[in-house]
Amino acid sequence: MKFLAITTALVLCILSTASVAADGTEGSAWGYKRNDPSMASPEQWSEHYPTGDCTDYNLTQSSESFKDTVNSGSCAVSANNATYNMLQFHLHAPLEHTLNGEHLDGEVHFVHSNTDGSTLLVVGVFFKAVDGGGTDPWVASVLDALDTVSMNATVGMSTTSYADAINAAADANGVFNYAGSLTTPACSEIVDWWVVKQPVKLSVTDLGRLQSQLKELPVTDDGKNACPVHPLNGRVVTAYA
Repeated sequence: MKFLAITTALVLCILSTASVAADGTEGSAWGYKRNDPSMASPEQWSEHYPTGDCTDYNLTQSSESFKDTVNSGSCAVSANNATYNMLQFHLHAPLEHTLNGEHLDGEVHFVHSNTDGSTLLVVGVFFKAVDGGGTDPWVASVLDALDTVSMNATVGMSTTSYADAINAAADANGVFNYAGSLTTPACSEIVDWWVVKQPVKLSVTDLGRLQSQLKELPVTDDGKNACPVHPLNGRVVTAYA
């Protein structure tokens, strides 16, 4: 999709205002009683269910991509008066969007779902290879984990905060929003897309690492696992700066 700036706004911090909190599934039993030692009272909830960053994942290799599902805790993002919980993120190369007509080198999709799974919110962040430049620390940690995973082995991995990675890029240059679909079959039209304008950087060497890993997947086209860009077909893309 070629993005068109239809509407602009002064600093709408979509993701920096999103709540990112630990679910606390590993915490103590909770309740509203102040004097019952079997449960955490409201004054104690913050001790047992602290704010989290969703830094721990289980990395798996499928036939078309690498997928990281959240391992303990829960991160939520709020947009358009709705809340979505983080499910997983996965990688595509090259880009599944175009930015001003340009195809960049890759993209990560952070997939969030509403309570009943009827609607998804996906945050897309672009990768841009820079000759002689360094790789974003979050991206580097993911690429390191790819070296250890296989079709038969799930790998636990830890990264820096995904919210920090998104917010740093979004704060720099804003986001696009549009109503769309999944980019893999069944291509369900249930996605609220938020695409960060500012690419995160990776070195040319690390781009090669990613492409080499993707080449090992059965359904990729010589390491490419990107859906072709589709026309707008009357959809409105809103730009927030």
